[in-house]
Amino acid sequence: MGRLSAIIFYMDKTGQYLEDLKSEDPAVRAKATRGLWILWHAQAGAEMEQELNEATRLMDRQQHEQALAMFQVLVEKCPEFSEAHNKLATLLFIMGQFEESVKECEEVLRRIPHHFGALNGMGLCLFDLQRHEEAIRCFQKALEIQPYAEINLTYIARCRASLN
Repeated sequence: MGRLSAIIFYMDKTGQYLEDLKSEDPAVRAKATRGLWILWHAQAGAEMEQELNEATRLMDRQQHEQALAMFQVLVEKCPEFSEAHNKLATLLFIMGQFEESVKECEEVLRRIPHHFGALNGMGLCLFDLQRHEEAIRCFQKALEIQPYAEINLTYIARCRASLN
């Protein structure tokens, strides 16, 4: 498949998956969610995906410093790899570095505005930073993409309660 064909295929699949996220059928939504994550992980090619997975395994094993170093090298090597920025944002969140995590989420959303994971993650960071109005906006945008993701409703309610 040529580069242009791959881009058209990616865009075609993305549109269908985004539409399916709004389905009343939970199985259709689950398949669409998995499909988007697969596309995002594969965005920069097999080698970059393998490095992403290796760094993610380190993160999952709480080997945060090693994972941080790997994610940072990955975003330096391939700055357009949105999912590398997203995983770096996740790790920074876990490490309590919320401002830095927000910046990485912004990098993801600059490239993939419909990345519900980055929207949710940014909302969580903003919530922890007590920036509740901004957090609400992130969770609302995530809900527009994934209307059945109840975690966003939960955090909107928690933010509103904190504002009152």
